[in-house]
Amino acid sequence: MTFTGLSQAGRSLLQIGLAASLLLSAVPMTAFAIDFVPPNRGMPGRREGGGTRGCWGNANSIPTDTRLTALVPAENFGYTLESSPSFFVYIPSFFAEKTVAAQFEIINEAGDRLYEATYQTSQESGLIRINLPEDANFSGLEVGQDYNWAFTLVCDINDPSGNLVVDSWIQRIEPDVELAEALQTAPAEQVPDLYAQAGVWHDTLTSLADLPNGDQPQEMERWRTLLNEVGLTAVAQELVPESVSVFPVPEDAAAPEDTAAPEDAEL
Repeated sequence: MTFTGLSQAGRSLLQIGLAASLLLSAVPMTAFAIDFVPPNRGMPGRREGGGTRGCWGNANSIPTDTRLTALVPAENFGYTLESSPSFFVYIPSFFAEKTVAAQFEIINEAGDRLYEATYQTSQESGLIRINLPEDANFSGLEVGQDYNWAFTLVCDINDPSGNLVVDSWIQRIEPDVELAEALQTAPAEQVPDLYAQAGVWHDTLTSLADLPNGDQPQEMERWRTLLNEVGLTAVAQELVPESVSVFPVPEDAAAPEDTAAPEDAEL
């Protein structure tokens, strides 16, 4: 697989998004819905996991509209401006009830695990936010590099064949001067729109989750509109943004040294 940095088209995407975003200050917040500009590239991966074997039960016992879901665009790729971004997944209650642990990992271009963490869950369901540490345990994402991230639900620690996995790709980019200045001066309510129109997916979600009035009807509608735009309709129908659960950084989370992902690893 060939890995590349931010292409000229990608840079143009940010510039186009900025031109549109500068109009936001003249528009009342209630007058528009969030408008995400999707990336101009796609990557392999699975943003949905079904779970039809092992401890999850047989296919007939699992609701057809129930899927573990990575909140990412249909292209299975998203940008961020942050060295330690947040990641979001949706865990249906059907799977949460059977989960004994969750795992998260980031793999760099060389196939090395940059970060891994295991969470002892309390059967959390709904929208889950995964934060990365900002310390020596994690060196951070480098600008222009692609990273594969994977989230796993474990229902039987003795039988990994039943693990439920979703995975996607992320790349950190640098904003141009105009976008950086706009982000510094914009009210918090407008920040998600600046990110969305610049095509910066992960930071769009994070800024929405960080809004102090995220439980207000208009903000909930922005969540649903955004998810519908990228084809996550089933999640949009079930989502209750004010109940976002945060998976804290485990004390034993670490950046493995000289640890490569197995060539046949199911990511």
